[in-house]
Parts: sequence; C-alpha cells; structure tokens
Amino acid sequence: MVSTHHRVVACTIVAVGLAAAWYLQDTATTSGPGDVAARPSAAAIVQVPPASRQAAPALTGQLLDTSAFRLAEWRGSVVVVNFWASWCAPCGDEAPDLQAVADATAGLSVRMLGVNINDDRDEARKFVDAYHLTYPSLFDPAGEIPLIFPAISPRTLPNTVVLDRAGNVAAVARRKVTRTELEAAVRALAAESVATG
Repeated sequence: MVSTHHRVVACTIVAVGLAAAWYLQDTATTSGPGDVAARPSAAAIVQVPPASRQAAPALTGQLLDTSAFRLAEWRGSVVVVNFWASWCAPCGDEAPDLQAVADATAGLSVRMLGVNINDDRDEARKFVDAYHLTYPSLFDPAGEIPLIFPAISPRTLPNTVVLDRAGNVAAVARRKVTRTELEAAVRALAAESVATG
C-alpha cells in the first residue's frame, strides 16, 4: 500500500516534469487548428475559438456506480469533463469548486462529468463521498480515456475539458482550476452557445 505522502510527492514530481516539457514546447508550431496542447499558457483555462474546435471523443463506459454511460446522450448541453484520482492532492483541492460550478450552472443546461483514472473503485467512491460530489464519474482504472483527448496531458492530474453544445472541445485547463475561473468560462460558453446555436 502506497502512503498518501508518497502519492502526493509522485503527483507533484510528474506535474513539475510536465510543466518543464510545456516550456520546452513553447517555440513549437501547432499541428492543426484544434491542437491547443502544443503550447503552454499562463491562463488557467485556454479557450478554443469556435472555428478551431474539434469534436470530443465518443466517451462510453461504466460509471463508479457501475451503470453505463454514453456522452452522446448529453449532446445539447455544455459538458465539463474533469479528470481526477483519489490519490491526487490537487484533485481534492479543486473538488469543492467543481461541485459549486455544477450547482451554480445547472440551470444553464450544463453537465459535469468526472473521469476517475488509475484508481481503485472503493477509494474513488470514498473521495466522492468525502467531497459530497453529486455528478457522475466514469471509472477508468487503466487510464485509457485521457489518451484519446489530444488537448490534455495523460500524465498529469487534474485536467479539465469543456465541451460546447455540439460536443466540441471549447476550453481546456491543464491544471487545478478555481470556481471563479471555471464558472466564468462555463457561463461564457453557455451564453455563446445559446446565441449561436
């Protein structure tokens, strides 16, 4: 059994290593209009212009409660997809803010989805209970789902992706976000979607 201290240290080391990698990629050219992961950004949330948005992968799988999930059934809603694990300290730090955003924007047809990766189901459920999270989370113990999202890093947590009502990647956060940061981005996207939908 790996201690919590060792898990936090490991998570921090990986995060620092990836931050250095983003810095080294600063002079790289992007491979396409939707390649928002190729360059680092000081902003917590990177917005993707409507003309440059690409469709999110078709997510399907089993939720922590073992029920089936299909992201396609949420088409028409703005969807916040947050990648987390019970052993990741920054994930715990941002969990209350994610729940607050979910509560505050529910009336705008905004849905929140967690993706629990590289974790134990029982530990993940304890995390959900501890932070009183009411939104569902896909269970991805092998960490396969982040590999199909080119906008984020599969090697660090947390990551957050916001999808517009058409199911396209509209905003990306490659680090912990606050309620203020995320709610502003989500509300702006919800308003944009209504205006242009």
